Amino acid sequence: MPRLRSVEHLYETALADARGEHGLGVNLDDLRKLHGAAEAERCRSCLDLRTQLDAAVTQAREAEAEAAALRQSASNVTAELEALRREVRSLKDAVTELKAARAGLQARLTTQAALAPLPVPRRRGDRQRSKNDASAARQVAKRAAELRGNGRQDAALTLLRHTTEVLSPVETATLFRALRDHQQSELLGNLIHIYGRDHQDQEVMHVTLELHKQGCRDDAGALLQAAVE
Repeated sequence: MPRLRSVEHLYETALADARGEHGLGVNLDDLRKLHGAAEAERCRSCLDLRTQLDAAVTQAREAEAEAAALRQSASNVTAELEALRREVRSLKDAVTELKAARAGLQARLTTQAALAPLPVPRRRGDRQRSKNDASAARQVAKRAAELRGNGRQDAALTLLRHTTEVLSPVETATLFRALRDHQQSELLGNLIHIYGRDHQDQEVMHVTLELHKQGCRDDAGALLQAAVE
């Protein structure tokens, strides 16, 4: 678009060629108004384009921020899944170790009984085994308390549930009491419900008897209640 001075120069040249305004059909004032209107129209178009450009830039920034948030969320989910996989592997290893330890202990006891059976009063029992039972149960209860303290209650309950599948009734009763000693009432209540629901009546009765012997009468009653529900 030409500048106003250039338009005025063209008008003067045309005016000279036409020998007066009557030969042009437009005067200089009208021509200046037309030029001003054209400039205003061009400015409005530029403003519209600039507004559209700003909106496009804003949308692009919002899209990039959303994409970055999605990438971060995906990264967090991946990290959480990996942590869960590690925890599952750890729990499986712990259960395998417990099974192996129990199998080894039973093998040693069987060998000792076959080679040198000693008359032991029933009320006293095997002191060494009782000591091992209590130690294993306390270790499992401590680990479960640590998991729950780290916000991993489901993992703690899974560990306890799988552990009771390989423990004897004496060991299970000791585990229940160890959880009570660690002030894990919620975990203990859930475990008692699961054990009473999933195990045979004879096992439940044996654990109940051991709980009575250890002075845990309320937990023994809760176990019986869970078994009959």
